[in-house]
Amino acid sequence: MRAHPLQQSPQFARALAAYGTPLRSTAPVVLSRRFAPFGTVDFASRLRVEDLHLRPHLLNLEAPAPAAMRRAGYVQILTAAHVADWDLTVPDLRAAMHPKWRNQLRKGAAAGLDLRITGWSGAAHPLFAHAEAQARARRYRAYPTALLQHFARANPGAALLAEARAGVALVAACLVLRHGPVATYQTAWASAGGLACNAPRVLLTHVAEHLQTLGHSTFDLGMIETDHAPGLARFKLGTGATPRALGGTWLALPWR
Repeated sequence: MRAHPLQQSPQFARALAAYGTPLRSTAPVVLSRRFAPFGTVDFASRLRVEDLHLRPHLLNLEAPAPAAMRRAGYVQILTAAHVADWDLTVPDLRAAMHPKWRNQLRKGAAAGLDLRITGWSGAAHPLFAHAEAQARARRYRAYPTALLQHFARANPGAALLAEARAGVALVAACLVLRHGPVATYQTAWASAGGLACNAPRVLLTHVAEHLQTLGHSTFDLGMIETDHAPGLARFKLGTGATPRALGGTWLALPWR
């Protein structure tokens, strides 16, 4: 089975279609939007260079391929972002963790948190209100909750909701989206109390080990930005995940 990033997976294509997003193609996933005065603009995210045959106007590339992109008539307009890939084929995930991260994980485990992972059907959950408030406060854009709900409904069993509770209080939660051999760490939140007892580390490790039992080979922890969010980058890489450069953002020239 081919490993797709979330944005190029058939599961995400189904969610976009159900959400009402105009699509030029579903394999690869290419979105279409009308922007005056440019007319229709086709955009693809995390596209592989071998899937360039549809020639979207604007794209983010999955892996560096500058020579091939220039030959195809594209010019790079943004440098490459980086993602953190956690290899789940390693038998003992904890052995590869940064020692300080692993030590904090042990402390968190001693807090006796109640951990739960359930299939998410798209029903309302406090995680999403917390996550939306967090995005506004930190001024970043995230996928709309409605789109994630469509993902869950269009792909039964592919959305996992993980919770950490101290007694009855929810102190951390995350949403994980499954797509083939890859799973993506999509939405996460923790309370001040949850952060204090290392609930995010405990919960993320619990999720990763659960994904191993489901046969996933890679856990995509998302973007790492050492300049704008160094603490989050350290958190993701402390798991033992490997930073990987994407291929940058490219614009088709001449426009056609």
